Amino acid sequence: MNNTTTIPGIKKGFYPLKIFIIILVLCGLGMFPFISGNRFYISLINEMMIYGLLAMSLDVLLGYTGALSFMHNAYLGISAYVVGLFLIHISPTSLWMACFAGIIFTSLVALPVGWVQVRTGGLAFALLTLAFGMMFHTIVWKWYDVTGGDDGLMGMPNPDITLFGWNLGSSADPVAIYLFTLVIAAICFFLTRRIINSPFGAVLEAIRENENRAAFVGINVRRYKLLGWMLACMLASISGALFILYKGYIGPTTMSSFAGAGVLMMVLLGGMGSLWGAFVGAAIFIYIQDYISTMTEHWEIFLGIVVIFLVLFLPTGFVGLGDHLKRFRKG
Repeated sequence: MNNTTTIPGIKKGFYPLKIFIIILVLCGLGMFPFISGNRFYISLINEMMIYGLLAMSLDVLLGYTGALSFMHNAYLGISAYVVGLFLIHISPTSLWMACFAGIIFTSLVALPVGWVQVRTGGLAFALLTLAFGMMFHTIVWKWYDVTGGDDGLMGMPNPDITLFGWNLGSSADPVAIYLFTLVIAAICFFLTRRIINSPFGAVLEAIRENENRAAFVGINVRRYKLLGWMLACMLASISGALFILYKGYIGPTTMSSFAGAGVLMMVLLGGMGSLWGAFVGAAIFIYIQDYISTMTEHWEIFLGIVVIFLVLFLPTGFVGLGDHLKRFRKG
């Protein structure tokens, strides 16, 4: 059976070497905070993992379902606000309940939105995601009494991370929240990979390749697109819960169209149709952004130039780098 998708340079399934590399990377990330001890780099990698999870959620839509979402970061923001409000006003110590509240509320918001969007396709779907995203951004920006408006949601407590009665550390501890993010992101990655490699994932890819043909053979296109949308939004909501636990703050700029474009660039840099590529793309984007911003306040211009060159010379993203090197050697 052919394990390759129609996207050049991207292969499905886990091979022994790939499994070994993933385990090696996870072990390296797990040991990093104990080896380095540098809080700046611990926080930087933590942010990379959170945005990698968000980029992976967008890749479920763009790379596997063929649906473009311009402001997928809005669902990170919704979840982050709900988690923060839960901890501030309901229970400052219930970390897990706050996270579940964020995921459930975001899913309830995403369901009717997705129901409307899947009745369209192509550019109309993308424009609807932009319209809904801008609406959510405006709500959190203007609803000052609840969200803090343009000041953001502040004063969030730092609950302990507990599991079956065991206290694993405080969310205020950079190392504890780093390891918590690593474990949750790894679980989400493997579960999503399993779903994508299931018959459900094959249906999403069939819809991506030819929506009319998929409908002709009896696939309920709208239902599967809605399920793919809900999976992507749930993953985004998990990244939102991790985001506010890590930052202790959430502001409306996190849900802006500019931030949404950044998430889209992460997917393009890593390579569409590759879940692990989303994490690589997020790491590259955040590192470049952080590095350039230390040299100039107009870092957006130079970041845009760097991203343009990367997309031009690596159109399949980082995951296609191996194929480019092979063609270069043969040439």
